[in-house]
Amino acid sequence: MRTYRQLALASTAVVLMSAGGALAQTTAGSAANVTLDELVVTAQKREQNINDVGMSISAIGTEEIAARGVKGAEDLVRIVPGFTFTRTQFNEPVYSLRGVGYIESSLAANPAVSVYVDEVPLPYPSMTRGAILDLQRVEVLKGPQGTLFGQNSTGGAINYVAARPTQTFEAAIDATYGRFDTVEAGGHVSGPITNTLAGRLSLSTTQSGPWQQSQTRNDELGRANEWVGRLLLEWRPSDDFTVLLNVNGWRDRSENQAPQNRGLSIAVPGNPLPPEFLNAPVAPRNNRAADWDEGRDFSRDNTFGQAALRIDWDVSDDVALTSITAYQRLDRDSFNEADGTPVEVLSLGTYGRVSSFVQELRLTGDTARLHWLVGANYQSDDIHDLQLVALDKSTSAVVGPFHYPALYNLADSSIETWALFASGEYSLSDSLKLELGARYTNASNSYAGCSKDAGEGDLARLFGFLQGLVSNSYTVSPVPGGCVTFVDTNFNVGMFTDKLDEDNLSWRAGLNWKATEDLLIYGNISKGYKAGNFPTLSASSYTQLFPVTQEELLAYEVGFKATFPAIAMQINGAAFYYDYTNKQLRGRVTDPIFGQLEALLNIPESHIQGVEGQIVWKPVEGLRANLGVSYLKTEIDGDFSNYSQFGGPPVNFTGNEFPYAPKLQASGDVEYRHASSWSDVDWFGGASVTYQSKTKGGLENDPRLAIDSYALVDLRLGLESEAARWKVTLWGRNVTDQYYQVQILKAQDNVIAYTGRPATYGVSVSHRF
Repeated sequence: MRTYRQLALASTAVVLMSAGGALAQTTAGSAANVTLDELVVTAQKREQNINDVGMSISAIGTEEIAARGVKGAEDLVRIVPGFTFTRTQFNEPVYSLRGVGYIESSLAANPAVSVYVDEVPLPYPSMTRGAILDLQRVEVLKGPQGTLFGQNSTGGAINYVAARPTQTFEAAIDATYGRFDTVEAGGHVSGPITNTLAGRLSLSTTQSGPWQQSQTRNDELGRANEWVGRLLLEWRPSDDFTVLLNVNGWRDRSENQAPQNRGLSIAVPGNPLPPEFLNAPVAPRNNRAADWDEGRDFSRDNTFGQAALRIDWDVSDDVALTSITAYQRLDRDSFNEADGTPVEVLSLGTYGRVSSFVQELRLTGDTARLHWLVGANYQSDDIHDLQLVALDKSTSAVVGPFHYPALYNLADSSIETWALFASGEYSLSDSLKLELGARYTNASNSYAGCSKDAGEGDLARLFGFLQGLVSNSYTVSPVPGGCVTFVDTNFNVGMFTDKLDEDNLSWRAGLNWKATEDLLIYGNISKGYKAGNFPTLSASSYTQLFPVTQEELLAYEVGFKATFPAIAMQINGAAFYYDYTNKQLRGRVTDPIFGQLEALLNIPESHIQGVEGQIVWKPVEGLRANLGVSYLKTEIDGDFSNYSQFGGPPVNFTGNEFPYAPKLQASGDVEYRHASSWSDVDWFGGASVTYQSKTKGGLENDPRLAIDSYALVDLRLGLESEAARWKVTLWGRNVTDQYYQVQILKAQDNVIAYTGRPATYGVSVSHRF
C-alpha cells in the first residue's frame, strides 16, 4: 500500500512537470525581454544556483523579505509552502515543516526544525527570536537534515544568511510607523576599516503600545520592547584565508500575549472553582479580545548573546578547511497568563538559562568528477529550566484542608553531542550526479529534576500527608522549599536523576538528472533523527520524568525544477512520503494518586505524504507573480492509545491526524512596478494572500480543539528611486481583520486559544547611503 502511495505521489510530480512544459509551448515569446533573477544558495555548504540543488529549498532574498514584511519566523508562513509556526503556552516558538514539528515547552527540548545563522546553530527555539536582522537571504531546507548541517533534525533546517561586510562604504536607515503606535527602526553601516579588515554593524528595535483589549475592564496588553544588534568583522589577509567574527545579541522586554477563554473543559456541578471563573465570558471571534489577571506584570526580560568565529582557509586549489566556533547564552525571565480570564486561577512563570558551545571542523575538496566533504562536530549544552505554576488559594483545594497556591518545576540538563559526517557528489555523466552522505551522532544527556514546594510548606504538607497514606517505608519527607516528587517505589521524595545515552546514523542518497539546461529532476532517500529529551513539568512521581527517546524519519522525495526562459517562468514541484518512527509528543500517564498526569511519549508508527508546488512568473516587464501550494496528509499507524486532554478512559488515536498540520497551505504574491511621471522614480503595488485549511490543537478529534481555516490578505503601495536609494511604502497586513487561531489547548479547567494579529497598517521608509 505504501509503495502504491509513493508511486502516486511521484506521478503527481510528473503531471505538474508536463503541465509546465505545455504552458511553455503555448505562451513562449510573450516575455522575451524579461528574465528571472538567479538565486545562489549555500544549502550544501557551497555556493550553488538553487536550480542545480537536488532538494526542496525555499529561498527568500533581501527584496522579498522587505516587500513581504518578514520581521520574524512567524512571517515565513506567508512565503514558505509547508511551513507552520505556533507558540507553546510558555511563549516558546515551535517550527514545523511538512507536518514535522515538536510542540514541547521544556527549555531543553531539541527542535524538529533546526535554526542557523550563517551555519552556526541556534540549538534551542528560545534562542531564535532575533535571527532576522540585516539578512542577505533565508534558506529553508525541507526533509531530514544532518549530513551537512551541525545538528540532526527530522523536519528540516532554516539557515539565515547575514549580509556580509562590504569593501566599500555603505549605510542604510529603515523606519516604520504602524497601528498601535508601533515604531520599528533599524539600519546598518558597513565598509573597510583597514586594507584587510572590513566591518558591518547592524541594529534594530521594535517599540509599540498594547494591542490586546480586556473584555471585562478598561485594560490593555501586548506592548513590545525589543532590541537586536550584530557586529561582523571580516579579516582577509590573503585571497585564500578569511576570518569572520560575529558578535550578536538581543533583549526582549515585551509583554506576553494573553490567551482567549474558549469555555470550560470540566463539569460544573461540585467543582470548587469560584463562580466568577465558572461564569467568565467566552471571548468573541476578535483577535484583540482577551482577559488576564488584573495587576499582574506579564512582561518578559529575556536576553541572548552569541560570539561566533568562522575561519575559511583554501589549503590548496582543490581543498578548503572551515572551522566554526561559537558560544551562546540565553537568560529567560517571563510571566504568562494561562487561563484567559480575569480570575487568578492559573499563571505560569518561566525562568532559566541555556549556555551552548559549538565547534565544527570540516574539509571540502574537488576532483574532476567528485565534490566531497568530511567533518566533525562537538556541542556542549547546559540548561537550567525553572517553571512557576501560580494558582489562587481559594481555587486550589486538593485533599481536605490542604491547599497549595504555587509550585515550581525544576529541570537541569547537561548535554554533550559529538558527530562525524561526510558527503559527496559524484558526476556519473555530464547530466547525472549521485549524492551520498552520512552522519554518526552520539549524545549524552544527564538530567536532574523535580517539582518543588514554593517555600511556604503548603505543597510539602500535602505530600507528607500522602506519604503516610500510601507507604510505611519512606525515609525522606518533603520540607518547605524542597522537592515533593516521589522518586522511588517507597515514595521517598527528592531530586530525580537519570541519564539518556543515544547514538544514530543518519544518511542521504540522491540522484540529480539535468535533463536539459533548464530542467532538473531529482530523487532522494534520507533518514534523519531528532534527539530525545527529559521534560520540565509538574510531576508527583518520577515516572512522569522519564525521557522521550529519539525519533527517526525515513523520507522519500522526488521533484523537479524547471525554468522557461522564453516566458520568464520557474516551476518547482515535489512529492514526498515520510515513514515516521517514535514521533515525540507530550501525552499523559496514569498516576496512582492523582490520576492522569502529563509525560513525554513516543508514537511508535505514523506517516506523512504530500505534494508541493511553486510558480514564479514575470509575464511582462514590471509584473511578478509568486504562487506556492502544499498539500499533506498525516496519519498515526499501528495501534497507539493514550488519554484525551479532557480526561476519561484511554482513546485509540490510530488513524488520527497530527495536530497543527493543515492539509492545505497556499500563498500567492503579485507585485507590479512601473516608472512614474516623475524622473527616476518607480511606483509599485503588491498584494499577498495566505491560506491555511483547518487543523486542530491535539491528537484527539475533539471539536473544542478545532482550528478553523483562514485566509489573510496583505497590501502594499509605494514609491522607490530607480537607483534604489530610497523607498516609501504604505502597507496593510491582514487588511480584512480576519479572525484566526494559531494555537488551542486545554488549560487547567478551561480551553484557551492564542490568536493571530488583527489588521495592522502603517508606512515604512528606507534610505541607502
